[in-house]
Parts: sequence; structure tokens; C-alpha cells
Amino acid sequence: MKVFLAGFAVFLVSCGAPDILRVRQFHLQDTDVATGHPFIRAEMNRRLYGAVTTRDRTLRKGNYYHIRWHGLTGLEPIKLIFEYRQARTGAKVNQRSFEVPGSAKGDLEMVVSGLEYLKHGHVQAWRVTLFEGDSEIFVKKSYLWD
Repeated sequence: MKVFLAGFAVFLVSCGAPDILRVRQFHLQDTDVATGHPFIRAEMNRRLYGAVTTRDRTLRKGNYYHIRWHGLTGLEPIKLIFEYRQARTGAKVNQRSFEVPGSAKGDLEMVVSGLEYLKHGHVQAWRVTLFEGDSEIFVKKSYLWD
């Protein structure tokens, strides 16, 4: 009976609701695809596809964020605000805003690369805020965000 109750308790804990907003991040630091794990090599190949010259490959270095949401009503327009801090900018918060037509689910890719990445460094902390119409629905942030 104790084993059953313990198993049931674990089952209830694992039944949490999934997040409305998911952020998958990838940091492309090196342009040499031959090194690393096969999954990382595949992601690197995807990010470096079409970059022929060394300069093209260098400008592809950066932080890539794949933002996905679901479970919205889809009746009002969706607004995503991506705020981030970079290594060489101190406490300055950069912000990018994206608006998409109303939908129950969707995804978006946000990239910090090129000259911005080379000049200001990698993204150290970030926060994504999801709005449906004028109401704030969900906030997802990195560990280092205040």
C-alpha cells in the first residue's frame, strides 16, 4: 500500500501543466563543424548553411532562440517582447518586439549574430514576454535575468 501511495504521489507531481511558452537556445561559437557531438554538428550545419567565405561563417556566430507558444485563444494579435543583455554592454537592456496575427499556436526565431554579436558579445541574460492583445499571458526568462 505504501508503494502504491508513493507511486501515485510521484504520478500526481509529474502531471503538471506544460508551459505556454518554450524557448530553445543555441550558441554558435565556433565555425568548425568537425568538432563536437553529432547533434550539435547538425545544428551548426543548419546555422552555417550557405555561408561560403570565412567572413560569412564568422558573421553567423551568435545566439539563436527558437520561441514557441501554444494554448492561446487566437482571437487577438500576439506580441512577443524579447529583452536581453550582452556581455560587453553592462546593464544595458536591448529589446526586440515582434507582432504576429492572432493564432492559438506559433513559433518565431530570434537571432543575435553578425556585427552586433561580434561587437557586444554573447547574450548573457534574456526574458521573453508573451502578450495576447493587451494582456500579458506568460513570461519566460533565463536564470541570470534579475
